[in-house]
Amino acid sequence: MSAHIHHVSVFVEDMERALELFCGILGLEEIQRLDGVQGSRISALLGKDDFQANMVFLKHPKQKVCLELVRQTRPQAETPEPGAAGRFGISLTVADLDAAHAGLRRAGWAPLSEPLEMIDPSGRSIRLFCFLTEDGLMVELIQQIA
Repeated sequence: MSAHIHHVSVFVEDMERALELFCGILGLEEIQRLDGVQGSRISALLGKDDFQANMVFLKHPKQKVCLELVRQTRPQAETPEPGAAGRFGISLTVADLDAAHAGLRRAGWAPLSEPLEMIDPSGRSIRLFCFLTEDGLMVELIQQIA
């Protein structure tokens, strides 16, 4: 059996702040917005009684995998400790790592380090850094070095 990523779901506390990050700074495009998603099937799927949420699907035009942002509205979600790494992490490639680093700083997302150079598992040189969102999502930004 072979598995392929379909989409990545990320639970967020503040949908507009998450959209500012993923669309405004990182350049993903909103492809679908679903407000008030609820019902017995979604509640059963997530193992949460009376689940309700607002969802936004994002995508880069050159990729097939979607990012699904979920703002749970019922039942009351637990808020993670500020600065704590969450249960999710995501790696994204960017064309200009330095511009992304500067843009994140200006917008209030403090990178955990300056961009670092490394070799990826395939032997290619890359530059990368990570930062945490307010929701505890570890985001890794990577730029391929020509």
